[in-house]
Amino acid sequence: MKAMILGLLGAMMATGVQAASRSFQDWTVVCDNTRECSAFGFSEDSFEDRPFLHVRRSAGADAAPVIRLVLAGESGIPTPWAVRVDGKPVPGLAPKAEGDADVVLTPIQATALLAAIRNGQRLTLAPGRSDVLLTGASAALRWMDDQQQRAGTVTALVAKGGKPASTVPAPPSVPLVRPGPAVSQAGLPDKLPPGMRAQLGEDCDTQPPKDFSPIIARLSPGVILFGERCYLGAYNEIYAFMLADEQGGHIRPAQIPNLDGFSTNLLMNVSFDPETQTLSNFEKGRGIADCGGVNSWIWDGKAFRVSDQTEMPACRGLSAEAWPVLFRSRRK
Repeated sequence: MKAMILGLLGAMMATGVQAASRSFQDWTVVCDNTRECSAFGFSEDSFEDRPFLHVRRSAGADAAPVIRLVLAGESGIPTPWAVRVDGKPVPGLAPKAEGDADVVLTPIQATALLAAIRNGQRLTLAPGRSDVLLTGASAALRWMDDQQQRAGTVTALVAKGGKPASTVPAPPSVPLVRPGPAVSQAGLPDKLPPGMRAQLGEDCDTQPPKDFSPIIARLSPGVILFGERCYLGAYNEIYAFMLADEQGGHIRPAQIPNLDGFSTNLLMNVSFDPETQTLSNFEKGRGIADCGGVNSWIWDGKAFRVSDQTEMPACRGLSAEAWPVLFRSRRK
């Protein structure tokens, strides 16, 4: 069971040519298919105090980095902020915040902080609270420069050079995904076709779960989606998806694509919305759901297409609402 969950997480978090993620000690970077990148610096792993630094930058020559400083925890102590790098104040950086807060820096403040953290060790937001660790920051920001094709240009954060900003390429276009026409959900069966569970073989427990209703939806005329829960873990449910015709015949595995070009029919923690033809899932890397992925696919009338993905490969206390985008599309 554990091996299957790890395999699914690895498969769904595999990336294509333009979308990528990588960790550097206490820093993690995620870049999406439009070359927008987010770099995160974390504190030591703690459930009580979880400050982090977030550097987000869109692609393109004129895009400036946007920096957030976030202090979140359970102490509730309204200590005034005093931002320091290795104990030294950062010139021009004195946000008027106290206790738990989310502060977006001005462009001038962002430039000053980036210069201070490149060779630093610890970033303090407020006295007595946990620090953001800067080990890996320089390597993470250098990799971010490379992913955005800024290395060697005057726009780079770390890998600066003499090339003009005009040499930085424009961002790729956002792919279009067209949902198939909505179809009636009337007259659907209320259970799996005979023999479907047997076809799943080792992908499913031999005994079906009690008091469980499978996912059943019509994708197109003559194409029915069946989702059967195969495994129930401490915080993940794994479903297997099959397709069949209206009479329950022509049973075959659903082909749900990953960004790496491969497909699967096994997903964790799923839902399906027939009105928008959208299949969604939430993959938890561990019980507190501070790492993993949130994904969605659209049925275009013939096949499932990747629609959106967010990812956080590092389990460092970041809730799903703050996870960066790995893949984005536009719908029509």
